[in-house]
Amino acid sequence: MFSLTVSSRSALADWLAWTAEILGALAWPVAALVIALLFRRPLLALLGRLDQLSWGDKSARFAQQLDRLESEAGTGHVDFADSDALPAPALSGDHGRFLKLLDLSPGAAVLDSWARVEDELQILAHVHHVAASDVAEAGDALQRRGVLPSRTVGMIAEMRALRNAAAHDRAISVTDALRFRNLAKGVLNEIRLA
Repeated sequence: MFSLTVSSRSALADWLAWTAEILGALAWPVAALVIALLFRRPLLALLGRLDQLSWGDKSARFAQQLDRLESEAGTGHVDFADSDALPAPALSGDHGRFLKLLDLSPGAAVLDSWARVEDELQILAHVHHVAASDVAEAGDALQRRGVLPSRTVGMIAEMRALRNAAAHDRAISVTDALRFRNLAKGVLNEIRLA
């Protein structure tokens, strides 16, 4: 059985209608993408100034957590916008690497600062014959042995949480990366003195 259907619309008209429908459906997404690309630098700068970023039920308050950690550490908040508060940069070695990372990505600079803390903590654990699979375990074991004070181990745990926020799509400002670096230096000193 064959059936023959005769239509009053031509194939060209069907194709044009389909094309118009597809273009209509894609118009807003394409326009949004073009606008985002045109304004990407101002949008990225705006994202860098955010104090809080929420996605679903997860929230990160990087700057506020840094404020609390700085007050616990007794280092106090340094205003890096004030040029007199900035230390004289040594553009070689570790500091030079940090400045390069800071220029590329403040989040990467936070990760690098954290890696130094993690490495020193693992070295300290090895010296004290502590077998630990991660930083949290090493810190807890060193605290139980009386090698590190609980305040330092607590700061390490909170800094690890901040590092995780930086690693997982959190826009970090340059100021916050510098503040994290100062905290990391303080914790490194405490680890090295233990």
